[in-house]
Amino acid sequence: MSYSIAHIVHLFCAIVFVGGVFFEVLVLSAVHGKQVSRSARHEVMPVIGKRVKSFMPWVVVVLFLSGVLMAMRYGAVLSHPFSSAFAWQLSLKILLAFSVFVHFLIAIVKMKHKTLTKAWSRYIHMSVFVHMIFIVFLAKSMFYFNW
Repeated sequence: MSYSIAHIVHLFCAIVFVGGVFFEVLVLSAVHGKQVSRSARHEVMPVIGKRVKSFMPWVVVVLFLSGVLMAMRYGAVLSHPFSSAFAWQLSLKILLAFSVFVHFLIAIVKMKHKTLTKAWSRYIHMSVFVHMIFIVFLAKSMFYFNW
């Protein structure tokens, strides 16, 4: 797969994933407040959860595979992560992306074992949310800032 195609696929998957995380953290968190009745939550949340579980794992897999393909172009840069501002920003972005992937795997394992509590879910969502803010920033800054 060419870099250009991997880049476009990666961008679309990132839009879906980051948009989903932002939606869950900033919008769906309001559903858990006092403005929405418990019965309404019990009716809506399983439907939303089922929908997300049906496509988000595929989005994450394609997002990471396309990211790996893109990173291969920068193998020489990544072999010396502190050699330039671009290199360390790309390395940090990859490290944060790997951390997001680990969070995602933890969530999947906990869901399969039915041990994903509200507290764990909230922690994972907030952590991934913060990671995503930094990843999006680094995705752009590494091409513009040469500190």
